[in-house]
Formats: sequence, structure tokens, C-alpha cells
Amino acid sequence: MKLFIPALFALGALHTSSGLSFGSRLQLVVQEASGIFDMLDQLSDDMGKNHTLNPVMRDVSHTDDILDIKYVDIDPEAPKRSTPIHLTALAHVKERIDKATANVKVKYGFLTLLNRNYDLCEELKSNLNRTCPVDEGPIEFAVDVDVPGFIPPGWFHLEATAWRDSDEKQLGRILADVKF
Repeated sequence: MKLFIPALFALGALHTSSGLSFGSRLQLVVQEASGIFDMLDQLSDDMGKNHTLNPVMRDVSHTDDILDIKYVDIDPEAPKRSTPIHLTALAHVKERIDKATANVKVKYGFLTLLNRNYDLCEELKSNLNRTCPVDEGPIEFAVDVDVPGFIPPGWFHLEATAWRDSDEKQLGRILADVKF
């Protein structure tokens, strides 16, 4: 919508300031707009990925991040109160990870319910019976998450960003939007 308003403004300016026909003015506006969209596509390519992993999660990692997330499957696809969620995931590790941290934020509307850092090596050990370091290559895991029954109705937004502790290079970033 923000790009549409300047395009309308430009169309109005062309209408009042030039002797071109309406069709010619419209063609100029469309050419300008397509140039803007081409720049946004290039900017998006430079910044990273934005692909859907499942009905609630998106991978918004940078292309040079350490993890290349292949998939995250969620069952059931639409999480429900008091129903456990089963997650399976596959990623390709591009560089060795000796120690890593993840920050997880959960918001309900504008309220931040959780903003916490997790030691990923401890999480691997306690939840998946794996240890750090994690070497290059594929890593696959499955985990079950209990969903409490007292969750209020509405939209919840989750943002998870992970990084390698030694150099703070980003491992990956996932966004999720869930409605209960």
C-alpha cells in the first residue's frame, strides 16, 4: 500500500504537469513502478530468504547464514490448545558450530510474553540427546511440544534468531504466526 500511494501521486503530477496523453502518462508510471519493484526484489535477494516452511512458519534467514533450513514440518498443521505439537526439521550446517545461542520472542498482540536466550548446546543435550560441537552436514531432529490449554484466543507472533557464540554469526531466523 505504501508504494501504491506514491504511484498515485506521481500519476496525478503527470496529469497536471505534462502535455502527454493519459495512456502515455500511465505507461510512464507503470515503468517507474516496475523499476521500484525490481529494486525491491534485488534488495530482498541481497538480504536473504523469505520462504514458507509450513502454514505457520517462515524462514527469514540470510543467504550467508550458517544453517540452510530445508524444512520444518508441524503436526497438527494448525496448533490447538491442549494438543501436543510434533515438529520434524532438516537443515544443512554449512560451518562447524562449537557453541550457539538462540533468542526467542513471543508476542500476543503488542504484549511481549517471552524474550529469552537459550543455550542451544544445552537444548540439544536435554531435548535431543545430542552434543556440541555440530559439524558440517545435514542435521535432522524431531521434538514434541506441549501446548497448554489456558492460552487466550488470538494471534501469537514468534521470532527465533540463533547465532554462533564465537563470532556472533547468525545461524538462522524463523518467524511464526499462530492463531489460537
